[in-house]
Amino acid sequence: MLRTRSSSPPGVLAAALVAGLLSVGACQKKDEAPKAAGLPPSAAAPSVPAAPPAPAAPAAAPGQMAAPAAATGATITGKITVAPARKGDVSPNDVVYLTARRMPDTPGTRGSLVAVKRFTAASLPIPFTLGESDMMFKNGNFEGVLQLTARVDKDGDPMTHKKGDLFGVLDNVKVGSAGVDLALTNVQTEDESLAGPMQGAGAPGQGSMPGLPPGHP
Repeated sequence: MLRTRSSSPPGVLAAALVAGLLSVGACQKKDEAPKAAGLPPSAAAPSVPAAPPAPAAPAAAPGQMAAPAAATGATITGKITVAPARKGDVSPNDVVYLTARRMPDTPGTRGSLVAVKRFTAASLPIPFTLGESDMMFKNGNFEGVLQLTARVDKDGDPMTHKKGDLFGVLDNVKVGSAGVDLALTNVQTEDESLAGPMQGAGAPGQGSMPGLPPGHP
């Protein structure tokens, strides 16, 4: 068998062999180096719970009416006065009724009752504020043009007007008016009952008043 002689010098072969061994060792050391531990996934930011929605206004139950609208705040303000010559006709314990009615459509009749307020004669002159809170029936707003009547009621019964009672009437008083002067200048000339026709009371704009609930002047 023939042997082939390498043409490379021995020194070159030895250097190449050493370089190869060093390269293999470096690769093994590189592979054996500890790997960096993987970073844990970043923790998610804690979620903030959303604020609960505002509760809706409760709906009216079937058959139940919704709450009434707020009062309009419109008023009539003024003062009930009595002439010095008539002060002797009034006693401190007498009841004074202030009423507001719609202007009557037919002369000689009373308009529908809107509002009522009660005072005592000891407070004369009496400052007053008449508004929606004084309405007898909550079937509308306190508005429009009204007829005001103030009466000194000797027997305290709003369904009877006694001879000698003082009263005063103002027509066409607009809601929102201020500084109204309602003077007690008229005198009841005959006894009358509001349960029946008027009997010559002498009050302008007054007449029969059918259907008036008991206790209303």
